[in-house]
Amino acid sequence: MEYKFDIKTLKTIHTLCSCGSVIQTAKLLGVSPGAVSYTLNKARKITGSALFFRSRTGMVPGSLAEELSQKYQKIVSDLDLDSLLSVTEKNIFTVSCYSLLELLLSTALIASDDALPRINFCTAIDNDEARIARIRNKEVDIDIGTRLPVNNSIIQLKFFSSRISAIVRHDHPVIGETFSLSHWTEHQHAVWSRGMHLISDNVEQTNRFNALFQTRNVAFVASSTLNLVMLCANSDLIILLPTLIAKNIQPLLPIKVLDVPPELDMTYECYLHYHHSLATHPMLSKLIAHFQASVN
Repeated sequence: MEYKFDIKTLKTIHTLCSCGSVIQTAKLLGVSPGAVSYTLNKARKITGSALFFRSRTGMVPGSLAEELSQKYQKIVSDLDLDSLLSVTEKNIFTVSCYSLLELLLSTALIASDDALPRINFCTAIDNDEARIARIRNKEVDIDIGTRLPVNNSIIQLKFFSSRISAIVRHDHPVIGETFSLSHWTEHQHAVWSRGMHLISDNVEQTNRFNALFQTRNVAFVASSTLNLVMLCANSDLIILLPTLIAKNIQPLLPIKVLDVPPELDMTYECYLHYHHSLATHPMLSKLIAHFQASVN
């Protein structure tokens, strides 16, 4: 059976075949032993094979691991891949974020004249433990989303903080330039399946908002923030978005961004996370500055 692996997984398997030690493999690859184990576990799930067996002298490769090691060597031989990776890996950042942010960040980077690294966007996930694992194991370089629990391997900084706005299509037949509480109660809503973590320093305000939030008439639930906005732009549905994000996508889509009444006044906070090993990367601060400029 032909298994599909990314080149980093093949390189990990090949290195472990060569040295027989997870710790030594981690040193050679410049990652943590946990990252090596994480990669091997993913490979085991794909193949259904143990790949390696423990012995007194170290990790012994099975026949499939040896086959994958040979496959890696052939790729390296054909493409001089080790030299290629040593250059390109330093200039590629994998970024996990919501689809709407992906659109904003992409358009901002395209418009920039600066020399920036290549960005590989990947789908955001809503499980905090899984998000932390992806950063620690360097599957993701930059994670943008709700605040993660404190972790010694991860650096966290606030990406932006924003009030929220009501979003309706630009030619909504009933809602003009002012959004009222009656609009909130009388019209249907579209919501994001993961939800926004909205906060307020005022307990009474939080309670008022939650009461209104729970009683809204939800017509659709979207798994993608971009799909959510597109749905709003092409229907009479109402959605809520952070004002900073909404103002930046307004030129791109036929929508209106309206202030909410006091009863709905809440704040959304978004955080950016990355592995501490990237802290000295020459491109990181430059890239983050571009990201922040795209939402401010």
